[in-house]
Amino acid sequence: MQPERQVVGFIARGAVEEARLFDSIGRALGLPPEGVARFDVDGPSDAAVLVETALRSKGFRTDVTLYVDVSRTRESSGLTSVEVATRVAALLGEELLVSPPADDPAVATSWFLVTPEGKRFRASEASSGHDEDDEDSVDIDRASLRPL
Repeated sequence: MQPERQVVGFIARGAVEEARLFDSIGRALGLPPEGVARFDVDGPSDAAVLVETALRSKGFRTDVTLYVDVSRTRESSGLTSVEVATRVAALLGEELLVSPPADDPAVATSWFLVTPEGKRFRASEASSGHDEDDEDSVDIDRASLRPL
């Protein structure tokens, strides 16, 4: 039987190397190195956390989606993207962006910024000049930062 996986995600400021990212995720969730693996639709994996990444052209660069088998982490009650991002940001030394919860009224235009020091801010997305190259880029308006 396949484990039920919880989906969490964030976007890292820099282009983060996969081994460094996987190590930080594993340490953040209290897992051994083999507990984190790349998501592969063609191959089964018994890792507790499967990771899917995409590199964006600019702005916040490394888009990360985690498929977490919560029954195998030290978090039995489930995780939020903000909790995971706060732990991973500290270990990576990178700023991370997280979407607000779906029931947040500003979910379409704002993000939560998590710093490596553990600070959390609400941030508005920076508007781009609508360049076709910018379609997949995400950045924030630093002037919009408000502590959470």
